[in-house]
Amino acid sequence: MSTIKDVARLAGVSVSTVSKYINGGALRRENLEAVRNAIVQLDYRVNPIARSLKTRRSHSIGILLPSLDAPFFSSVFLASDKVLREHGYHSLMSCYYADHGLERDYLGYLLNAGVDGLIYVPENLTAEEFQELATRRDVPVVQVDRLIPGVAADAVLAENKKSSCLAVSRLIEKGHRRIALLGGPNAVQTAKERLAGYLQALELYGILYDGALVFSGELSFAFGYQSFMEVMDTETPPTAVFSTNHDITMGVITAARERGLRIPEDVDVFGFDCVDVCAVMSPPLPVVHQPEQEIGRAAAAYLIERLEGYLGAPRMTRLPCKLVP
Repeated sequence: MSTIKDVARLAGVSVSTVSKYINGGALRRENLEAVRNAIVQLDYRVNPIARSLKTRRSHSIGILLPSLDAPFFSSVFLASDKVLREHGYHSLMSCYYADHGLERDYLGYLLNAGVDGLIYVPENLTAEEFQELATRRDVPVVQVDRLIPGVAADAVLAENKKSSCLAVSRLIEKGHRRIALLGGPNAVQTAKERLAGYLQALELYGILYDGALVFSGELSFAFGYQSFMEVMDTETPPTAVFSTNHDITMGVITAARERGLRIPEDVDVFGFDCVDVCAVMSPPLPVVHQPEQEIGRAAAAYLIERLEGYLGAPRMTRLPCKLVP
């Protein structure tokens, strides 16, 4: 079986140069071609177990997400994975589908699988549950999109409250006073922050809160569809709807069309995240667009800095969203 020394000898480079190539580092073009050709000629294969025993690193990063169904999470994953690969790391990804038991099990699995670090979108775990699992493995963790209160770890979040306040304010400035909010579960931090932005906008414009216009539930198409139907069946239906999630927004659009309602003529809608779909509507449906790729890249960068020795206090970055169009 060929060794890294054999590859270096055939390529005419140092062992450290071959190691740099294997770990995703940048090489001069002539060295890059020489190492690639030598690896192919010798059929060289990296032994990840042997390498991890030697370096005490697995060069793998756990990424734990609610799901990949929502474009937001898939974009965060792809952006994080790209940065990690550029630094010689491989991603081990799991999804817990808003299931508390699965979230706990997959978190424990990834930590015990020997990952060097973890990028984690939390939902239902308490600080006590997290600490119980995390203390078994001393690895850096970056929380994304949401926080577990009481957990001291780096975090990359979006400006949910501010962007929601701006979106609802835009609806109010168009003349709407009865604005429904269709949001996620009350236990999810992002849902709380977007509700807070909605309430802030009402307060800024002196509009009384009406609990009959606020719906909280699953982050799903079905919830958006059913909630829209329900709120539009009330005696005094809203003239506008603020939907705070991609899937919920798609449910709202579908329900409105089935009822024969024109957007925005019959009911105005302000969505969240589904930029590609909403941009092709006529007129384009306005949405809050989160910086998914920036969030993913920032989370990976934070984690790599920790792995390279950064020992400072936990950092939290909130990235601004855009209202589109």
